[in-house]
Amino acid sequence: MPLFIYAYEKVMEPVHPCTEDDVFLFIRKIFDKMQLATECIIVSLIYIEKIMTTSKIEIRFCNWKPLLFTSILLASKFWEDISFWNVDYSDALNWFPLKSINRMESEFLSLCNYDISVSKHLYEQYYDSVRHVINNIKKRQ
Repeated sequence: MPLFIYAYEKVMEPVHPCTEDDVFLFIRKIFDKMQLATECIIVSLIYIEKIMTTSKIEIRFCNWKPLLFTSILLASKFWEDISFWNVDYSDALNWFPLKSINRMESEFLSLCNYDISVSKHLYEQYYDSVRHVINNIKKRQ
């Protein structure tokens, strides 16, 4: 997998919008296979928004899976007391070769300026926002 997977390039590409179900199933498979703490999804969201604002990365059809995967991988390493190695993700999920996972992790860390710390206050803000969105969705059903 090339290093430029996160780069924004002005190219014509076919539009294949992913659905909420696509994203949910992708996340669920990672969390089920790797048995991650649910808090990792909040930390993952913080990381994705961080690189979107600091590096002007846009999430597109061609890069949402590597971005989300890498953010979850890093979030689990940040949150979990005992975390999995990259090879464990490669073997368990069989989506990306180990070499690609290592390169994606390195690039993602670079985009975060190697700062993946999350304060208690920031985590609580995101948690409250996510909870608010979920409550609004439940009200509409």
